[in-house]
Parts: sequence; C-alpha cells; structure tokens
Amino acid sequence: MENYYAILGVPVDADQETIKRAYRQLARRYHPDLAGPEGATQMQRINRAYAVLGDPQKRQQYDAALRGLLDVRSGLLRPRRRPQRVDPREELEFASLSIFSTRGPLHAGARFQTSLGVISALGSAQNEHEDLYIAAGTLDGQGAIWSLAQRAQLAQFRADPALTVESLRELRFSPHGRLLAGWGRLGLHVWEAQSGSLVWSYPLQQRTVFDHYTLDLAFVDESTATTLAPEPGQTARSVGLRLALPYQAEDPRTPRKAGARATDVLLYQPGQSLTPRESLVCIEEEIEKRQFWAIRLRALSRDTRSLLTLSCGQTPDRQEEVIVVRRWDLTARTRFGNRLRPRIVSSVLAGTCSDCAPPYAVTPDLQAVAFASRPERNQVRVQDLRAATYYDLAVGPLGGTSRLALSDDASWLAVAREDSELNEGVVELWSLATGQLVQKLYHPWPISALHFADRRLLVALTDGTIQLWE
Repeated sequence: MENYYAILGVPVDADQETIKRAYRQLARRYHPDLAGPEGATQMQRINRAYAVLGDPQKRQQYDAALRGLLDVRSGLLRPRRRPQRVDPREELEFASLSIFSTRGPLHAGARFQTSLGVISALGSAQNEHEDLYIAAGTLDGQGAIWSLAQRAQLAQFRADPALTVESLRELRFSPHGRLLAGWGRLGLHVWEAQSGSLVWSYPLQQRTVFDHYTLDLAFVDESTATTLAPEPGQTARSVGLRLALPYQAEDPRTPRKAGARATDVLLYQPGQSLTPRESLVCIEEEIEKRQFWAIRLRALSRDTRSLLTLSCGQTPDRQEEVIVVRRWDLTARTRFGNRLRPRIVSSVLAGTCSDCAPPYAVTPDLQAVAFASRPERNQVRVQDLRAATYYDLAVGPLGGTSRLALSDDASWLAVAREDSELNEGVVELWSLATGQLVQKLYHPWPISALHFADRRLLVALTDGTIQLWE
C-alpha cells in the first residue's frame, strides 16, 4: 500500500491547504518539460496521491485503511507483520521510533524542522567561531538558515520575485558563511546569511542551462572584491563570486547549441553590476570535428582555481558517444603576453553516454565525481581523477528521486533512495576505500536532499525535517 502522505511530503495531520500547496510544488518540480520521462512517472504517483488526499471523503477512507500500518494520530511507525529489509546480523541503533540506523561510523545528531515546503537543496559552512551554519532551500524558492551551536534559526530568505519563481536546486556558502548563494535553472541569487536579505540576482534565461548541474559557482576571498560590512567584533571581508556558465557568444547569431560545447568562467562582485570583472572561456577540444558534444556537468573547485566538465560526445576513434571528464587549470597563462588562458590538465573517459545519468556528485577539490550508471540505473560509477580510473558500486535501483553525496575527502559516498512498501527513505553509506557498504540510515519519509558537511551528513526529508548524522 502506497503512503500518499510520504509521496506528497506532508504530515498525516496536514490540513487541505497544506496538501494543495505541496501538490503544486511537486507538480512544478516534476513537470515533463523540466524532469523528462522520469518526471512523468513520478507525476503519476503524485497525481494518484493527491486524488485521494485532496478529497476529504477519500482521505478518510484511506486513513482508515492505512491505520493498520501507521499511527495516523502521531505519524510514528507501528510494528507490522513484514519488517523493514535489514540484515538480521546487523545491530540497530535507534535515534527515535522512526529514525534509526545499523551500526556504523555515523550517529543521529541534531534535528531541524521547517514548514516552508519540500526541501530541494542543502548547504553548510563553518563560521569563524567554528559554528556550523546549515541552509535549506525549497521547491518554491524559499529557505532558512540555522546555527548548529545555537540550535536556532538565524534567518529566512526568498528568491528575487522579479525573476521567475522556481525551486532552489543548489546552495553554496561563502567562506565563513557570510553570504549564501542559491540557484535553479532560470536564476541565481545571493543573500546575507545573518539577515536573509537579498544582495544580488543574476538571470539565466539567455544561457543554455538544461538543469542545475550545467552551472556552478564558488566564492572568492580577495582584496579587490566586494567588501561586506563587518559584524560586531569582526573585520571587514572581501568576497567575489566566480561563475561557470554555458558559453554565450557575443554574436547573437551564434547557435544556442554552442553553450553546450564551451564554458564561460566569469568573476563578479555580488551587490554590484552584472558586468563581469574577469571573463575566461573554456572551449572543449576539437569539438568542431565532432557530430555531437554536450556538457552535462560543470563544477568549480572550492579555491576557484580549477574547473571540471563532464561531457557526452563523440571521439575520432569511437562510433558510440562517450563520457569525457576534464579538469581545467583556470590560472594557466600564455607563454607570450602572460595572459590568462585556461588549459586542460587531464581528460579521461568514464564509459559510454548510456552509462551516465543524474544525480551527480563532486568533491570540492574535483578529485572524484559520481553518477548513476548503467541503463538500468542500478549502479553508481565513481570516477577517480587522480588515478584516471573508475569503478562501479552495485547500490540497487536509483529512481528519479534518488540523491548522491560525496564527503569532502572522497572517503564516503551517501546514496539516498526509497525502500520498502511504505516508501521510507534509506541512505546507504559506502566506503570508497574498500568499495563496501558500511551503514544504513533509515528515515520515515522520502529523502529530498543530501549534503556532506565535511564528514557529517545532512539529510532532508519531504516532511520538512533535516536530520544531522555525525
């Protein structure tokens, strides 16, 4: 029996207005024009759930049928005839009746709750006082920031209403958490972390942005960038913003497909004009000789000195389309004139295009990248760029709502997917050193976002809960 409350990401005691709002958010997220064929499959489940929960009479009948599996009054799991699929040899650790794990390196820590909607992105940063800031963005362009040390919410933020309202798919803090950036497919926004006030917005409609994976940003500390007003007891800090975007030619007659074959790397000063202070172009090697080339993933290193591109294209010696992962040195200069000119420092093959699908995950130093592999999407491929090798992990079926996250040091891979007849969210923790599954983390609701804060794992559930594992 499907758990319609879990599918819509609402608590079992949600009122009709909350159910309607959750349905509209999910309908925008999984619209076929944005999510593709997998979105259509997910929308069938969402429509099925809303057809029941949106009708008070049908909902009452459904609650009566579900009561044998769930305690509808409290939302906690009751014992049931067929237990969750846990290896009987594994010992369990319980954080509560509904959140528990097998024995392993992570233990349940702090928990936060938001009523802003379904969380679609997570971010974190450690401030100058070693307090961890946690940010969550939602499907309708809102979000909140918490302090782990204070166990309290610091601010709420919202996307620029002048741009098209859309989900926040990625969040990124500046060093020490003074600024927060978030983006989707149509716009990018920067906020003050302490107040949540909007500092700067950048429209993306003119760029060939297929999804949030095809652009990236990283903050830069530098003396020539924007100087933020200091907080009491702190010194002023300069912050710049480097963007990696689909290429946009100066000639408007240039085909838009050129944006999928090259990358603009631009340096901006948040809060000031939309004119970049520095502009670099990374053109994929000899693309004019190939019938097809499309960049699927762009990622900047945390120090903004390197760029990673993952592309699907054809090579001269192979008929099938292959995945090419490249690392660029953005600080390289010409021999004559000493001008900045990015160059490719490594280029490795990661299989055929049919072996590659989202979700993607990249380490901050760009030394490892992971993505769903095989046409059946039942494996995760991990590309080690240092060794120029890759290997596959048999993690099980990965649907359209699956999530991946890599720890900063590339020691762990977290895989989130749905499991059991109640669609409960399961996170599998894999050791990349041994290629072995080391722990399972169980949650009562599907997982909408994953994020590593160094070696601590943040898990967002569709009911608005954020669980920290440390």
